[in-house]
Amino acid sequence: MDKTSFLIGPPPRGRRFRARLCAGALAAAAFAGGASRAGATVAISTDVERTGDRRPTSKFPLWISREDCLTDNDLLFTITLSQGSFSRGDTLSVWVSEKVDCRLRTERDSDGGCTQIEARSDLDTTLEFRVPVEKIASALRAPDCKDPGPSTSARPVSIYFLRQESFQDDVSDSDSAVWTDTRMDLLGPRPPSDVKVGSGDTRLIVEYSLSSDDDTFGHYFYCDSNTVSSPGGGAGSGGGAGGGGAGGAGGGAGGAGGAGGAGDGGDDGGDGDSSCGSSVLVPGEIPDASLVPCGRVGRASAGEASGLENGVRYVVGVAAYDNIGNPGVMSQLACGVPVDVDSFFELYREAGGQAGGGFCSVAGPVGAGRWLPVPLGAMVAGAALGMWRRTRRRRARPSTQEHG
Repeated sequence: MDKTSFLIGPPPRGRRFRARLCAGALAAAAFAGGASRAGATVAISTDVERTGDRRPTSKFPLWISREDCLTDNDLLFTITLSQGSFSRGDTLSVWVSEKVDCRLRTERDSDGGCTQIEARSDLDTTLEFRVPVEKIASALRAPDCKDPGPSTSARPVSIYFLRQESFQDDVSDSDSAVWTDTRMDLLGPRPPSDVKVGSGDTRLIVEYSLSSDDDTFGHYFYCDSNTVSSPGGGAGSGGGAGGGGAGGAGGGAGGAGGAGGAGDGGDDGGDGDSSCGSSVLVPGEIPDASLVPCGRVGRASAGEASGLENGVRYVVGVAAYDNIGNPGVMSQLACGVPVDVDSFFELYREAGGQAGGGFCSVAGPVGAGRWLPVPLGAMVAGAALGMWRRTRRRRARPSTQEHG
């Protein structure tokens, strides 16, 4: 082999490839180093957590609800700083605003536009921050978790993490990170109107007119058996169902009870006095968090309050709730008494009748108890009479043939 030609000619193909590979690696390293210096030095981990219960994904788990605020269900952030991007004397501060840019000194110095939550000087490449949701609410002018704003819609939240050498300067984009995936919603939707209550067996049938709020997701029913006098005059009691007829729901001035069917007539629908009040269910106020609803439905205009005791008079209020569970303020109240209903339909079924039943056999939503409307009772009565006549004919036919 002629080694002279090798010395003055190009190196073998394999060696040329290795040389190019090394050159490419050095160029990539130099480029990466430049990108690191020119890029962001502050970053937020995507694994933001809560200190308490986390709602499912469909219910915006990182939003702030009224319950989150009251129970200190705070946000947990992991912040990373690029190696060599900070020095002794630097600080990392946390700021909150609704709309303004807290990287600007003028906004941080303004009254209320930006609120500082925390500042640290013991910096490291990885830092953990707990941002209290109550402080976020206060920064957005909602102290004590009470939002005075007129809108029930969610409000935007911006949380800034700023690396600063001096508190007097604006902060560049590369020395800051901003979290905007959290919103604050402390207010539930407006309540329904025209609440009326009808009686069922161990339950009350609740009907109302829906509010116009777009964020209404459903309705909670609240029941209180400790009735008190209401200064403004309460709604009339719901008419009790008689032994065959259903009582009518009382209106604001007390509705008359429905006419009785095959049995006794319905009870009086209420006299419209001021006795339909409650010390714990207050119209226009958000229900206390300790209250357990006696019923719940979606975006419907009727539902039932269940698990009640027959013969006991209950005050009933309705509060709408949104998609993260915030209850709105309480509606006007209505009163009713659950009663044991032995309707003609029940007697007919006990005698072996098969007609009726199902959704159409109740007045109100699915599962509305044993509350039978009068027209349906008449229809069932006719079916029962026809069955009884056919049974008599079948029984009489053998006797006629025997004596014929």
